[in-house]
Amino acid sequence: MKSEYKYVNKEEKLDFDKVYHVYNKAIGSESLFRKDDDYYFFLQKLERYILPVAEIYSYCLLPNHFHFLIYTRQEEDIKQRLKKKSFENERNPIHQSFSNFFNSYSKSYNKAHNRAGRLFLYPFKRILVDKDDYMLMLINYIHRNPIHHGLVRNFSDWKYSSYNTILSNKSTKIERSHILQLFGSIDEFIVFHKQNKTKSGIDKYYLE
Repeated sequence: MKSEYKYVNKEEKLDFDKVYHVYNKAIGSESLFRKDDDYYFFLQKLERYILPVAEIYSYCLLPNHFHFLIYTRQEEDIKQRLKKKSFENERNPIHQSFSNFFNSYSKSYNKAHNRAGRLFLYPFKRILVDKDDYMLMLINYIHRNPIHHGLVRNFSDWKYSSYNTILSNKSTKIERSHILQLFGSIDEFIVFHKQNKTKSGIDKYYLE
């Protein structure tokens, strides 16, 4: 895939049939997740609002922010899933779905925790990922993010990422088979993460 975007643009348009690293965080010293139920409820909202417009390649939820690696579906696929004949004169359906996702979670979170006001700091950041080798690095980075923030010593101990889900045989909405195919095998997936492989230029895809 040949990129038509500048990597410095971290709030670029979400287009159809692309891979993006997506990031958002809580405002100020707030948390996005205070208890286990918040994490699971967030994932339920993700399934409801984002799966119709994108596939989830990997994710990591941390107390005050999150990372996703997603593939945006083709336009015709999204039309069918959203039961739309056309998107003409409408807001970009992918952006609208993310907006609905954040708004719905914020309202539910505020109600559950007796708070008011904005929950997310800013419009979410996103950057195009147009090379498979950088996708591998980003999946590794996303899964190891809890170590980066001092939450665990072993990234596999963090419950709120897609790492253990990808290793599991349980039913999942994560594109497990595609991810393992990218790495070559489940063993290569594990080794890649343990060795924490990186590559020059990968920092251009980071969003925090």
